[in-house]
Amino acid sequence: MKRLLNAVLIFATCILGCKPGGPHSPRMVNGFDNIAPSPNLTWTPCFDNFTCAKLEVPLDYFNTTLGTTFVAFIRLTGKNATADSPSIVLIPGGPGGSGVELLLTYQATVGQFLGEQYNFVSFDPRGVNNSGLASFDCFSGNTQARSIFNQLHRTGITNTSTSSFEEQYYTAGIYGEWCNAAVENGNPHAHYVTTPSVAQDLLTFIEAEAELANRPPSEAELWCYGISYGTLVGTTFASMFPSRVGRMILDGVVNAEQYYTNDWRDNLEQADEAMAAFSTLCHSAGPERCSFWGPTPENITARLDAIVRQVQSHPVPASGAQSGGVPTLVTVADLKALFLNAISVPAALFPTMADILHQIELGDASALVGRFDRWDVTSDARLVIQCADAHGRNKLTTLDELRGYVEYTLSKSKYIGDVYPIYVEQILCRSFQAQLPETMAAQYPISSPQQLEPTAFPILFTSNTIDPITPLMSARRMVSRFPGSALLQQDAVGHTVVDQGGSLCYFEHVQGYLQGVVPPENTICAQQFVPFIDSAGL
Repeated sequence: MKRLLNAVLIFATCILGCKPGGPHSPRMVNGFDNIAPSPNLTWTPCFDNFTCAKLEVPLDYFNTTLGTTFVAFIRLTGKNATADSPSIVLIPGGPGGSGVELLLTYQATVGQFLGEQYNFVSFDPRGVNNSGLASFDCFSGNTQARSIFNQLHRTGITNTSTSSFEEQYYTAGIYGEWCNAAVENGNPHAHYVTTPSVAQDLLTFIEAEAELANRPPSEAELWCYGISYGTLVGTTFASMFPSRVGRMILDGVVNAEQYYTNDWRDNLEQADEAMAAFSTLCHSAGPERCSFWGPTPENITARLDAIVRQVQSHPVPASGAQSGGVPTLVTVADLKALFLNAISVPAALFPTMADILHQIELGDASALVGRFDRWDVTSDARLVIQCADAHGRNKLTTLDELRGYVEYTLSKSKYIGDVYPIYVEQILCRSFQAQLPETMAAQYPISSPQQLEPTAFPILFTSNTIDPITPLMSARRMVSRFPGSALLQQDAVGHTVVDQGGSLCYFEHVQGYLQGVVPPENTICAQQFVPFIDSAGL
């Protein structure tokens, strides 16, 4: 018990800045460039304490004559693992997130919060980082064209009453045209990065792992912990291969039906609840811990709202003359970018947000400089996956559809409803012409609303009670799709349980589930790490 508590404390500390492990031995492979893809699972020592592999997989599982690509895997052996120990696959967020980076970052704690008797594996999905198809560049190396596109398209908040709304819609077509041209000019399989293909890659992996251990590949089961977009990979896998689910924990649950139609309208259901929690937690913490403190939560909210109105009506020029930087203008989009980032990870960023709001009250808005610009489209992995997944089902293609979507997000959140559409950028898929065969673009069970087959072992869905990105209602929706599945709640604010530190209660239930005990219905773990109160001492 004490050991698990220590692990929870260390894991919560990682939220505030854990980095991948230190210097690597020269005897090790410190990357994947020197590892050859193989149809068999061949592990090579890498990054000091890990082994790595590139698993060769079909480009198209329905047409293997097209050739292959590869998926980069990384493995950490548990301290008490044996030859028969299952591997728990950590499925990264995204789309476009790197599982290799994820496991390197949490190597010191993953065994302590899941159990040292397991091996831990993660991977870069096809199209991402170290895996095949990852080099695709919609602008084909033309950095000037990409920069100009960002300037034209990323005009700030998405407000249907201003000209920027139409500008964002029409310039979105430019992105799709560049991506389409890049495919036609030498990247014919760039779109073969769909989430169902990733699910099939995981099936290939667990079968290859079973074969390596002299176990029947046909009996191999997936044990996994998926976060955010990783939950979509999980539910997609479970809908396609229900008999192959060994243990599946899905944290920060994506509504798969909405994702596959590119209409993520439920995502902001709890965004303003999270903003209200900022005021409540700041007040409870007191002036010593929260620099934006006020005598009541209502006072904090009123002052925050006044800052929004102030920055919206009076953007702040930043000349850059004293610092040697470039001139810029701080706008309400920069402020709302701060809000969105902070409510995603309150344990780490609520104190930062309080400090910045306090500085603004004192007349200094310099900490907001460039916050919106950091969301510029600099990598295409996320969008190519996102757009390919919505191919043939995209509900966000016309100006009227975008207007209806934005009006809905505005009705759901007064704080980030008008910046969220330009953050997730679904509209960039509107002129995307995914070059996919019919079999690859076909409907998969998870993308439609019918109930699915029971899985071999019940799925454990987990969620914070307030999640501003993948709300609790999405978890409940997915629970209703999979007969026998369970929901474990953590009383906390933020996106995904693990990124807020979880709790001793939470990890005890997770470890119990891995050992075959599904948590009772309506289990809610009490909050253990409170923003402002605990984060300062972590």
